[in-house]
Amino acid sequence: MMKVWLFLQTLTLEYIGFYILFNKEMMQMQWLVSISCHAVACASFTLLCWILLPLRYKTPIVSSVTFLFLFNFLLPLFGMFGTVFSLLVALYIPRKQNLTTWQECEEALLPQSPDDVLSTQFGTGALRDILLNNTDPERRLIAVSAIRHLPKPQAVPLLQLALKDLSDDVRLLGYSSLETIETQINETLSLFKNQFQHQEQASKAYEIAQQYWELCYLGIAEGALRKHYLEQAELYLTIANDISNSASSNLLLGRVMLEQQRPDDAFEYLTQALNGGLMVKQVAPYLAEAAYDIGDYETVKHYIHYFPEQKGETLSQIKEYWI
Repeated sequence: MMKVWLFLQTLTLEYIGFYILFNKEMMQMQWLVSISCHAVACASFTLLCWILLPLRYKTPIVSSVTFLFLFNFLLPLFGMFGTVFSLLVALYIPRKQNLTTWQECEEALLPQSPDDVLSTQFGTGALRDILLNNTDPERRLIAVSAIRHLPKPQAVPLLQLALKDLSDDVRLLGYSSLETIETQINETLSLFKNQFQHQEQASKAYEIAQQYWELCYLGIAEGALRKHYLEQAELYLTIANDISNSASSNLLLGRVMLEQQRPDDAFEYLTQALNGGLMVKQVAPYLAEAAYDIGDYETVKHYIHYFPEQKGETLSQIKEYWI
C-alpha cells in the first residue's frame, strides 16, 4: 500500500510541477512552487526506489539515498525514467545462466620424471586423490610409479596409503617401493657404523643418529621398533656431543626428545643449539613445541613471533592463531 501511495504522490507532484512550468507565467513564486513540487516528488520517488532496491544495494543508506535523490532532482523526469529502467528493472531481471557446467578435456598422462611430477599439476595432492578415488587400477599403479620419484618425506605417506589399496599390483608396488627406501637407509646406516668403528668421529656419530631419525621421521618405523630407533639416535647424538659438542647435534637431540615425550630435556638441548650459533628461526618451532608441552605459554608466544609469514604454511597458520 505504501509503495502505491508513494508512486501516486510522485506522479501527482511531478505533474503539478511541470504544469506550473509550462502553463503559467513564471514569476518568482511560480518557480519556487514548481521546484518545491519537483523536490518533494524526487524525495518521494527516492524513498520508493530505495524500498524496491535489492538488499545488497541499500547500504550504506546515506550514499544510496543521496545518489538516488540527486540523480532524479538534477535530471527532471528523465532521471526518474533512467532510475526505473537502469536500476530497478535491470537489477531484478536475472542474468542469463550458463547451462554448461563442465567442459570436456583430454585426459592427461601421469609423468614419470620427478621434475615433471613436482612442476606440473601432478603434485602430492593430485597423486593422493588418484590413490583414494580413481577406480582404474592401472591409473593407481601409474600413480604409485610417479610417487616413487618424489622426495622421501612426500613419498612415504603416499606409499603407505598404497599398501591399503584393493589391487594386489598396487599394494605390491607400494610395498616394494617402501622396502627400497628402508633398505637404502639401512645400507647407509651400516656404512656409517663401520666407518665409526674404525675412527670415532663426532660427524660419523651424528650421521648414524641422522639415519635412525630418518627412519622414525618418515614413518617407516612404528611401535617398539620406532622406540628403539629413537633410543639409538639419542645414544649416538650423546656420543657425538661427548666427542665434540655442536649446535646441529643438540638440535636433532632436542627433536628426538620431543618425539620421546620429554619436553624438559628437549627444551634444554634446543636452547643449547640456539646458544651454539643456530638462527632463531631454525630452532623456534621446536622450542615453541617444547614450551607448549611443558605448559609455559608465554615462552610459546615469544618463539612463535619468529615463525615465517608465508600464507598457507602450517607454521604461519599457527602464528596467526596465537598472535
